[in-house]
Amino acid sequence: MRSAHAHACRTLRQRLVARSVARRAAGPRWWRPASTVDESLRDFVNHEKSGVPRGAGTNTTDGFDLGRMHRLLRDFDDPHRAYNTIHVSGTKGKGTTLSVLASVLRAAGLKVGTYKSPHVYSVSERIRVDGRHAPEELSSLLSGLEQEIKSAQVRERGHLSYFEVLTALAFAYFKKAKVDLALVEVGLGGSRDATNVLHAHNLEAAVITHIGEEHLDALGGSIDTIVEAKAGIAHAQRPVFYAPNANKRVTELLEEELRARGAKLIDDVKVTSRLIGYNKEGGTLSQRVDIDITVDGDGTVSIPDVRVPLVGPHQRENIELALRVLWWLRSQGSIDIAIDDIRTGLETTESPGNFELFTPDTRGPTVIADGAHTRGSAEALVKTIKEVYPGHNISFVVGMADDKDHGGVLSELYKAKPVSVVCTQMEVAGGSTRTTAAKTLIEAYRRLSTGDELPRVIDDFKVALNEATSTADSDTVVVVTGSLYTLRALREAMGKEK
Repeated sequence: MRSAHAHACRTLRQRLVARSVARRAAGPRWWRPASTVDESLRDFVNHEKSGVPRGAGTNTTDGFDLGRMHRLLRDFDDPHRAYNTIHVSGTKGKGTTLSVLASVLRAAGLKVGTYKSPHVYSVSERIRVDGRHAPEELSSLLSGLEQEIKSAQVRERGHLSYFEVLTALAFAYFKKAKVDLALVEVGLGGSRDATNVLHAHNLEAAVITHIGEEHLDALGGSIDTIVEAKAGIAHAQRPVFYAPNANKRVTELLEEELRARGAKLIDDVKVTSRLIGYNKEGGTLSQRVDIDITVDGDGTVSIPDVRVPLVGPHQRENIELALRVLWWLRSQGSIDIAIDDIRTGLETTESPGNFELFTPDTRGPTVIADGAHTRGSAEALVKTIKEVYPGHNISFVVGMADDKDHGGVLSELYKAKPVSVVCTQMEVAGGSTRTTAAKTLIEAYRRLSTGDELPRVIDDFKVALNEATSTADSDTVVVVTGSLYTLRALREAMGKEK
């Protein structure tokens, strides 16, 4: 009896699997005349919602198959060959570094395309030309590529992913918009990321920001394999810039990987930024900095008192890295930028979710949103709070995705000696599959505390935020953190949806 039942269950499972494979191979059912890009892509394999498979970012048989991307781009007539590119990888700081590059280049009069991830509201936010995203234009372009995508999905036996189609769409959009330069941010790692199909002949530079331990399972399980993945965007004889890491071993590993690839390491441009102070006027935050640029120790260009709406010591490091890239490209005649373009670009840079100030409608605490979700970014967040708001009490509202280093992030927040912590949860990538339960965060925090009062657990984000702000005074800074997706939850809770 049991044997017959087990056989029936196996048969049913086999039928369901066969039906699922057939359905995927037939292509997603998404083409509707008025559909958005989000709706159009919802039936593709989406690792941002389901989680990234173990080893997916490594140069092994477990790694993502870049052949799919190359074949899809050929179907699109290889749009990524139509313009020059700058490719950015790293663990933290890559989004902000890309934003600084884009802002200065736009100020210099270049038509710039940017591809970043993740998004807060709509996936179309990731793809921009001159800082503007155009959801209707993207949707129209995607619909026009319907047949190519359907055919590719059949050819790839249903394995074409959400991020692969989105990346190819971005490249096609940049070609249609006739951009002068495309700035492309890696989604995961580097070596096996869908963006790592850019050609050496039109790659202006590869840029690698700070490297830390994130996506360990997907990137091989060690800092060595993470460095290998990040370095994978470098090309032989093409320029590469990298941020110095606090861990010297990481920097040494990175240099070894880059040299093994025959990349051209650029280190003759030095940029230093010195903090003057902070402006907190009109509900915005900015840091005032003096900037010096030197090439091979021969003369210094100074740009005094630049007011940058990016705050914290780590942002000064991101600014320095971006300016090293820009000034070197300028010295090579690749781009034409003036000193005034640098000032204008820096002073108009936008990077949502990076220590973003929310001014409350009534008297009360200062509310900050920051997407810190790694140990390194949490450490940078704490340093920034202490630099911008010295002597203030700190209260944290924390929500995280399930594939992050909960203990590492919470340990850095714990060092800030907060007066209160509220653990909560929010949707990740538009769903609850990757959301970490608030009680899980409590368990991670319990291992850090030494008899201190444990954080409160409030599953509902809006209630958690209200609890934190209603019990705080005007000398307290309430920091909502743990994920970029907390930014959306905060905006909605405060009635400030964009």
